[in-house]
Amino acid sequence: MYQMLCRSPERPWEPQPEKLAEAPERAHPKPLILHMQENRSHLTQEARVCFSVIAVLFIVTSIGPALHGYWLVPVCSILAMAGLTFALERHGKSRPASETLELAEGRVRHRDSAGQQVELPAFWMRLAAEGRGPTDLRLFLRGRDGSIEFGRCLSLDERRAVVPLVAAALAQTRGF
Repeated sequence: MYQMLCRSPERPWEPQPEKLAEAPERAHPKPLILHMQENRSHLTQEARVCFSVIAVLFIVTSIGPALHGYWLVPVCSILAMAGLTFALERHGKSRPASETLELAEGRVRHRDSAGQQVELPAFWMRLAAEGRGPTDLRLFLRGRDGSIEFGRCLSLDERRAVVPLVAAALAQTRGF
């Protein structure tokens, strides 16, 4: 999921950017802040029921081998379901990956949830979208001073939707 924000030019030091839709129109271009975050919805009640049904079916299919004396099959089935449940709960409690791409004042700034920050001049930047197939898309901002890969935490459809937004904001930031 992504959210477009902009920082007020009257208060650039303000830590909380305002939503782009609520920003008043100004004569000068608005800086764009694109906040991207991994979509990590919690399991719904229906999904939990489905997961429980799969666990029950897994155990039922283990009964046949157990009746023939193969006790390792049900033990492995139970351990596999316990491991999957633990992994799902652990993943749900972890912090989702996020990125922030800011295009303002002739600069491109990128921050990710790992704490890495990159700031490059926007004048030489160009947007590059690469993919090995129709289900693969990687987004880059490349320039002579370096490159930035962004949108790693977005889905394929979200990456496709972000490309024209970033291209327009990059052109506006460069002054074209």
